[in-house]
Amino acid sequence: MTEQKSSEGIYTYCIEYAKTQQSKCDSCKKIIPNKSLRAAEIYRKSPKEKKNLARHTWYHFKCWKVPTLLTRIPIEQFRGYPTLQDKDKARVQKVIKHGVGACWSDITKKEKEAKEEEEGEVKPKKKEIDDDVDMTESLTGVQEKKVNKTKDNKKKDKNLKAKTDEKNKVNKKNKKPAAKEVAHKSKEILLPKQDQLELESIAKEFKALKKSTK
Repeated sequence: MTEQKSSEGIYTYCIEYAKTQQSKCDSCKKIIPNKSLRAAEIYRKSPKEKKNLARHTWYHFKCWKVPTLLTRIPIEQFRGYPTLQDKDKARVQKVIKHGVGACWSDITKKEKEAKEEEEGEVKPKKKEIDDDVDMTESLTGVQEKKVNKTKDNKKKDKNLKAKTDEKNKVNKKNKKPAAKEVAHKSKEILLPKQDQLELESIAKEFKALKKSTK
């Protein structure tokens, strides 16, 4: 790995999967989970200092910012890069292409916002469907609303039904008897045949008497 030397010391960088859960991100101060992708800035005071004694400052990959050195050397020289999985190699390549100071979390956040903005321009927001409105309007241009029966509505319906039943009873009571019923009642009040003949005889005599007086 190419080193970046300065008057303060020597800096190198590495990227790997966490071997334990003991390291803490220097940026967000949270624990770096075991086997998750992490990057480190390695500092030595001089070339004489042993590498295993160097100071490692660890970062979550999403929190790590691209240093100047990694934009100037082949990515293959980034220590630990060749051992990464292909999907993680692609992520490292992408963040380095964004230049010095680039951070994976910032990149993904901006991409998400851009995507949401683009989708908002292309796809209009769906109108909230009113539960009380059916699809008649879209088909015929006429909107029909469902009747939500509340307790008050049910009470009104019950009272209306009671009034209707009472009105029907009154109408039924006052209704004129049918022709058959009248005929039946007339038949019930007919006189016996003998009395009927006697009445007819009296009627004839009265009629004859009427004619003779003229």
